[in-house]
Amino acid sequence: MFVYLDETEFGEGAFSGYASLITEKRIDREIIEEALENLRKDPDRFLEPQKAMDDRTLERGFFHAADDSKNAHSHLCNAINKHIKGNFKSHIFHVNKHNFSDTEEIYDLASKLAVVGLFSKSRELTFIFEGRNGLNVQKLLEKWWPDLWRGLSQNCFLAPFIVKYYPDVKFETSDKSNPGSQVVDFILWASQRAVYSNDSKWFDRIEGWAKSRTTTIDGGWDGHSITRLPPEDQVSKRYDVEDSLRETSLLDIDNALASILINVQKVINTSHSRPDKTHIHHFHSDIDFLFKNRHTRQNPEFISKMADCFIKLFDNIELISRQTPANEKTFWLIVRKCMGFALRDGMEASHHRFKLSDTRNHLIDSHLELFDEGIF
Repeated sequence: MFVYLDETEFGEGAFSGYASLITEKRIDREIIEEALENLRKDPDRFLEPQKAMDDRTLERGFFHAADDSKNAHSHLCNAINKHIKGNFKSHIFHVNKHNFSDTEEIYDLASKLAVVGLFSKSRELTFIFEGRNGLNVQKLLEKWWPDLWRGLSQNCFLAPFIVKYYPDVKFETSDKSNPGSQVVDFILWASQRAVYSNDSKWFDRIEGWAKSRTTTIDGGWDGHSITRLPPEDQVSKRYDVEDSLRETSLLDIDNALASILINVQKVINTSHSRPDKTHIHHFHSDIDFLFKNRHTRQNPEFISKMADCFIKLFDNIELISRQTPANEKTFWLIVRKCMGFALRDGMEASHHRFKLSDTRNHLIDSHLELFDEGIF
C-alpha cells in the first residue's frame, strides 16, 4: 500500500496538521495528465479571472489547490472520483490551545494519527512525504517509525485481537508535482475550506461511501475522513475479539509462562527455518539472533527482544488462519497478550519480564531440548 502524507499550516500559524491518503496502488501521472488535458480543453478557462490562474496551472504542469481556479479544482476533483481508490484522513490542531513545543511536534503527532489504523491493512507500506525546506526528512522518519511501532506493539496487551502487521516500510520524499501529493493536497484543501471557511462545496463533491468530521468541544482539534476503499470483508477475518475472550484447554495454568515461552520460541524457530521469507526478511536479523541464542541463559532484556519479534511475526506469517481451531486461536491470543505486557512500561511490566526471564532460564537448565521444537 502507498501512503501519501501532506502537512498544512494556515491562519498565520494558528493551525497546523497532517493528512494522509492511503491507496493500494501508486497514483500514476496519467491521472493528472487527464485532468490537465480536460482543463486545457475547457472553454471556461478563457474567461477572466480564471484565465490567468489556469494558464499558470497548465504552464507548471501540476495542480496546487491554493493557487488553482475553480476550473482546475473541478477537473482534478472529477479525476479523483473517477480513478482514485483510497482512504483520506486529516488531523488539524489549533496551535494555541495545546502545549506543543514546536511545529515539528504537531506534525509528528498528526502524521501518526493519520496512519495508525493502517497497520492492520498491509505487510508492505511506502510512505511518501512532501519534502520541506529546513527539514531533515530522513532523520524525522527514522525517529517516527520505530516510535510508532513501539506503541503499536505495546498495545497488544490491551487489544491482542486487533491485527497488527509489521510492514516492510519504505520512505520516499517528493515535491508538489508528485501525482499523489497533488491529490492529497486537493482533498486536504477541500476539507479545510469546509471547516475554516464554511465552504463545503468541494469537500461535498469528493465521492466516498463514508465521510465524517470529528472535532473537540473547545475546537482545539478537527479531523476529516473519506473512505473510498472497499470495507473489510468480515467473513474473511482470521480472528476477532470473541476469540480472545474464550477459555482454552491448551494453557495449563500451573505452567502457563513455561508453555508460552516454549511456543514463542517454537514460532521463532519455525520462522527461521521457513524457505519463504517474503514477509519477514526485513527483520530476519532479529529472528536469527533469537534462534542462535535459544540455548543461552539471558537477562530480562532478552525477553523484550523475544516479545517484540514474536509480535512482528504474529500477523506477518499469519500465525492464526481462518481455519485455525477456536481453541488454538484463543491460546495464541493469550500468548500475544502476555508478550505485549512484556513490552510495556512500569513496575508491573518490569516484574513480568523478570518472571518470564527466570522461567526461561529454569527451562534452559532443566529442559533445554524444549527450545529446539519447531525446527524443520
